[in-house]
Amino acid sequence: MSVLRPFDKLPMLNSAVLLLVGSDEAIQQKLAEAILREKRSFNISVHLATSLPLPSERDHLRPRIDMVVFMIDIKHKYSLKNVETSLAHVDANFFLGKVCFLVTG
Repeated sequence: MSVLRPFDKLPMLNSAVLLLVGSDEAIQQKLAEAILREKRSFNISVHLATSLPLPSERDHLRPRIDMVVFMIDIKHKYSLKNVETSLAHVDANFFLGKVCFLVTG
């Protein structure tokens, strides 16, 4: 299982890939749907994960990830711990404008 690195793959023209990481899949799905409903002049795809690392057997199939959104649910006891554990699997270069934290609940 590998660390997410921002420059492992070349970017695609006029497209972006978001990775939503969090323990509440219903909230993730709602955010993904809201993002995809917005009008835009570029392609966007949203991937959901409950935690990191992502399975390594899919590394060659996984698209370049342009932004990681960590979702913390203050109502869920282990949500913050899940995000803290996942942070160890993100390269430090992602924190230069490619990571954000979203607190829900």
